[in-house]
Amino acid sequence: MDLKNVIKIEQWGYGKGAGAMPIYLFAAPLDMIASKAEIYRRTPGRKDGYQRELKQSRLSTGKLGVVGYILNQAGIFPTSVLVNIRKDEGRLEFIPQMKLFEKVEIGTLKIPDDVKWYIIDGQHRIEALKKVLQEKEDIHKYPLIVSMMNENKFNEMLFFWLVNSRAKSVETGLAYRILQNMLYNIKAPEWVESIMKGADRRIGIAATIVDYLNGREDSPFYRRIKEEGEPTKSHHLTTDQTMTRYISIVLKEPIFEGMYDEDVADLLIRYWNAIKRIYPACFDKHEEYALMSTIGLSVMHRLFPTIYGYCSLDGNMSSENMEKYLRYLLQETPRHKYPDFRRPIDERWWHKTDSPALGVIMGTGEGHYKSVALNFTEKIKEAIRIEREK
Repeated sequence: MDLKNVIKIEQWGYGKGAGAMPIYLFAAPLDMIASKAEIYRRTPGRKDGYQRELKQSRLSTGKLGVVGYILNQAGIFPTSVLVNIRKDEGRLEFIPQMKLFEKVEIGTLKIPDDVKWYIIDGQHRIEALKKVLQEKEDIHKYPLIVSMMNENKFNEMLFFWLVNSRAKSVETGLAYRILQNMLYNIKAPEWVESIMKGADRRIGIAATIVDYLNGREDSPFYRRIKEEGEPTKSHHLTTDQTMTRYISIVLKEPIFEGMYDEDVADLLIRYWNAIKRIYPACFDKHEEYALMSTIGLSVMHRLFPTIYGYCSLDGNMSSENMEKYLRYLLQETPRHKYPDFRRPIDERWWHKTDSPALGVIMGTGEGHYKSVALNFTEKIKEAIRIEREK
């Protein structure tokens, strides 16, 4: 395919390892783009996918839907659709004809006929126009502005992240997985290290630890964490997004930040196996209990460094030793500051409708979860003190 009067623009940055990158700008009718468009979505079978699911609300005929915008409003898209032709699938050839100014030329762009056009940004515009085609046949001629790249798959994902994360429009779970890919991909340019720091780096590591928890047969979460792009099923205990968020809190502790990912995963598997032995119903009938809800997962992950600390003093990191300290939660602690934490933190305490501390387990917000975790820590300390005084 030869496209004439294409503008070639070379842009560059000064990040470490960054270089000049050509972008080809042209207009193309909907039917040409739609026939070649490929949306590289993340699914359980496509771990390196980066695109999000289509939001049906954005394809509605209402005033906020793209279809409604085309049919009933201006229907103008002044920004370009961003697409990529992967280098390993086909190379673009540009024949310059006129130089406009430095780094900008007009010429003919030769695109291999059999390559896919991977949509980095603009899938909702394309799908909305295809939907309008059912009512307005001439919409197949609709011209869209296209910015085309010729980069590898990693850079394709990277630019999806840059375009969308700066606009705060990437769903959280998908963003976590993109950060994971950016952190571990050996093809990442050196400048990526400048953004993979602090919380983003912890998120990338935490996502990998979640994969261990979901993939190891000795884990109580084995195949029970809903992966990004996977339909929710009755056996799922939680989502990888939720687990990633709270494991990243664990990684704030310097001792865990310096460990190998698999070693942290191993410790967490022992820890959660101990929790399961204490609260089996919270796993078997998880929908009835709050332990597998946001509050339970947040609180128990926040408690993990405390249990780790006690086990470190013993020189015993076994699941059984972790269970020993967790079982102090089951004891009465009459001197605890708050009544809801004086009684045993047993399975009934976690029950969504029958809990004697319903106000606690129905509370929301990270501040509340942090407070509950601190109260758990105080309860364990008090229970140990009572035991030593006997």
